Amino acid sequence: MESIDDILAQLKSEYQEKDNPGQQKKQPSVKREDAIAPKTPPPTSRQKSFSPSSPEDALLSQIQAEFAEQDKAEELKRQEQIKEEKIRQERIKQQERQALTKEAEAWLKKLNPRSSEGLWFEEFAYSYSSKLEAAIDYLQALKETQS
Repeated sequence: MESIDDILAQLKSEYQEKDNPGQQKKQPSVKREDAIAPKTPPPTSRQKSFSPSSPEDALLSQIQAEFAEQDKAEELKRQEQIKEEKIRQERIKQQERQALTKEAEAWLKKLNPRSSEGLWFEEFAYSYSSKLEAAIDYLQALKETQS
């Protein structure tokens, strides 16, 4: 592929030969069609196509791998935080349940089974597996309505 400068130099030498026919040619003549026909310019740095083995591709692949690794580490960290939060919430629920169980046991000890509240509670607790479970649900419902 010839550069534009080479083509112009060849054209210049052709015209000089016509003006001075006695001089010898220093460069081969260029056909008019070749000189006029558009030539594809050599690739510039912007037009350069990247081959898989180019340093730019290697650097890009390395950067992409680093970002992927960083994203993976962040995702693992986020999942670990979610897991820890679930464990913390479960512990809080267990502590609340233990406190409510103690409160229900104390409430059941005070409850007079022949009182109107005691008779009502007997009916309420009928569908539960134990009176303690019924008392826990009853006290929990009372707390939710009072807050």
